[in-house]
Amino acid sequence: MENKELIEAIRGMLKEELEPIHEEISKVKDRLTVLEIKEQATHKKLDNLTLDVKIAERDTRRDIAQANDAIETLIAVLEAKGILPKAL
Repeated sequence: MENKELIEAIRGMLKEELEPIHEEISKVKDRLTVLEIKEQATHKKLDNLTLDVKIAERDTRRDIAQANDAIETLIAVLEAKGILPKAL
């Protein structure tokens, strides 16, 4: 057997041995791509949720401030009409 034939035989054997590894690597790459897409979608959902929470917090603070203003106004009116004793 000549060197060239020997090299070709070794190359063929290596190709046979490496083919399942290449297939597995390809499967892993595909799964990684899917995971990256899912991670991006999850990240976007998390960003949206964070924004929703911040908006809800702002709205809650505003509602509390409006309620406090209404309560202060009510107290002032009741005190002015003598229904509620004036606070010290």
